[in-house]
Amino acid sequence: MRARRALLYTPGDDASKIRKAAHLGADCVCLDMEDGVASNRKTVARATIREALLTTDFGKSERLVRINPVGSGLESLDLSVTLPSRPDGVVIPKVNSAEHVRWVSQVITDYEQTQGWPDGGIILIAIVESARAIINLQSIASSDRRLQALIFGAEDFAGDIGATRTRAGWEVFYARSGIVTHASAYDLQAIDQVCLDYHDTQGLLEDAHLGMQM
Repeated sequence: MRARRALLYTPGDDASKIRKAAHLGADCVCLDMEDGVASNRKTVARATIREALLTTDFGKSERLVRINPVGSGLESLDLSVTLPSRPDGVVIPKVNSAEHVRWVSQVITDYEQTQGWPDGGIILIAIVESARAIINLQSIASSDRRLQALIFGAEDFAGDIGATRTRAGWEVFYARSGIVTHASAYDLQAIDQVCLDYHDTQGLLEDAHLGMQM
């Protein structure tokens, strides 16, 4: 399994930002069709991502695409447009159950078979960001052979349970620890929460250090 120390999200509708991200040397570059893209720009994002994956050299960076949530009505088109460009992996947001992971995996399997690509070549990463997802962690973590990592979406999780986010982060500690525990139990990578305060360098360092300790 490859190293995923830093995952760089890039808005999928901005070709210039994608080109810049491709040359920054991050372990993973995630081309986003979900939160980073306005609802009226989803079509543009799909086309831009497909073109970028076909024409841009990302060096050693893993090329991921983040689709819209399963059940949103957008996920099928996200996959049908971007899979032909053969990304290295698909990031699934707002995963609440194992069925979400299995559905995406089956879509990818069907497409790999039609193209004659190696079975399982495109990996999956699931974002866990709700109370229901935390309750279902065991089934999610063991859901599919393509699944290689769990990402903790702390901000959405806090919103889901009605918590107030603090720098100390005790309001999300139970869920954050649960991600680590289940990832370890099922040989997955645990990818930590994002740091949203770009000006708080010390806070970023402290949070990253805590994540490393966990």
